[in-house]
Amino acid sequence: MQEAFLRKIGEYTIRHCKKADLPQVISINLISLPEHYSDIFFEGMLKELPEAFLVAENDGKIVGYMMCRIEHGLSILHRFGLARKGHIVSIAVLEQHRGKGLGSGLVEEALKALKNKSCSEAFLEVRVSNTDGISLYEKMGFKVLSRLQWYYRDGEDAYMMGRTL
Repeated sequence: MQEAFLRKIGEYTIRHCKKADLPQVISINLISLPEHYSDIFFEGMLKELPEAFLVAENDGKIVGYMMCRIEHGLSILHRFGLARKGHIVSIAVLEQHRGKGLGSGLVEEALKALKNKSCSEAFLEVRVSNTDGISLYEKMGFKVLSRLQWYYRDGEDAYMMGRTL
């Protein structure tokens, strides 16, 4: 059984996402990010790894989310090694709720969940123009590993960032 909530940050609660939260999560994705996913994608992510699909809630409303998946393959950190990797697929916080520690709280709780699922490293892709996101990830121990040219549909490059767990 999953806990009702994982962490309190002021008036906010970080908790596991529930299926009933998905319409609000999808709305946040559409409002906050240029990368949009189908409803079925969100449902699949929740079903695949509910422990690392988290939401930030304030007064009964979802104001942020983070979703992850587990991948197996070549390590992003060690040459020639295989690894069980946690992939941070998407994170967003509504603009009016940013700067309150929600991004850090979501990342910290997701990294705990990935470690509990026996992942040895975590990685993500971030737009090179997303300086706030890059700064957050660096504070959380992520390092830029490579630049992925033309990664996003609009042609913008991404940094692949990673860290050990």
